[in-house]
Amino acid sequence: MSQFFSSLFHRRQNDGWFRVSRFDATTVDVICALAVGTMFLYALNPGWFFSLTFIPDAVTSFEIWRLVTWPLVTPPNVFALISIVFFWSFGQNLEGLLGRNKFLSWVVAVTLVPALLLTVLSLIIPDTAFTVLRLRDLEFGIGTLFLCGIWLYAATYPRVRFFDIIPIWAFAGIFTLLDVLSYTGNRALGKIIFLFTAIATALLVGRSLGAATGWPIPHIPLGATGSGGTRNARRSKPPKSKRNKRGDAGQRVVDGPWRKETSATAPPPSSAPPAASPADQAELDGLLDKIGADGMDSLSGAEKKRLNELSKRLRNR
Repeated sequence: MSQFFSSLFHRRQNDGWFRVSRFDATTVDVICALAVGTMFLYALNPGWFFSLTFIPDAVTSFEIWRLVTWPLVTPPNVFALISIVFFWSFGQNLEGLLGRNKFLSWVVAVTLVPALLLTVLSLIIPDTAFTVLRLRDLEFGIGTLFLCGIWLYAATYPRVRFFDIIPIWAFAGIFTLLDVLSYTGNRALGKIIFLFTAIATALLVGRSLGAATGWPIPHIPLGATGSGGTRNARRSKPPKSKRNKRGDAGQRVVDGPWRKETSATAPPPSSAPPAASPADQAELDGLLDKIGADGMDSLSGAEKKRLNELSKRLRNR
């Protein structure tokens, strides 16, 4: 059990947008830091805090920022803090699965699409609108992104199980069912529409970006895809050799058995990462299949390190 939690909260070596000390600040890091910041914002000024929540009527009154700030609004309580911790841990797997740019695109889509839909529906059918006025009414935030991420991961690796018992898709389904029962009891139609729209967007956009390949999900291909999320990366091309423009001028290497053919491609500089090869792809496929069958804990320390190296090499920048 201790090994499970150690692996769960281990920091992955994902590419960041900038560096803070010796760490790369990834999209997941930035989202979690801002979510923690909203807890302090509530203590400083609750009015500013609630101005970041999603309220369709406020959006139609030109408070457009609410369309993108709602995932960050986190009330200062223990359960919200747990949501941040688990999103930070689980989100790293998603960011490593999709790559830095695609993961950011996925987050933006999951944030905007359901908010825009509910804003439009609130103009057509006022009963679908929902208003957040009290702290205990804050259902949508980083926890919604976390739930959407679980669905995306389940659609990519359907055989993964939590604690080797509960399938990840069942875990996501239980959480979704609890939310639906709560919203139904409150007769909050808008919240049900919002939740299912967010989940559907997470799966459709994730599939279009190369993940969620374990289920037959319709999609619009946005890049090369494979059987796993990391396999959709473009393969880097080795740098082309440059010919000596001076011709035979200057020093020449004496001909001999050590002389290479002039048409051979010069090796890449030692500082550049090695180009991807079919063997690398096959090795990565094997590691991903092992994760899909038995979970991340089935990998040894060396295999996890190798998985990170191959993912970086094959990832679409």
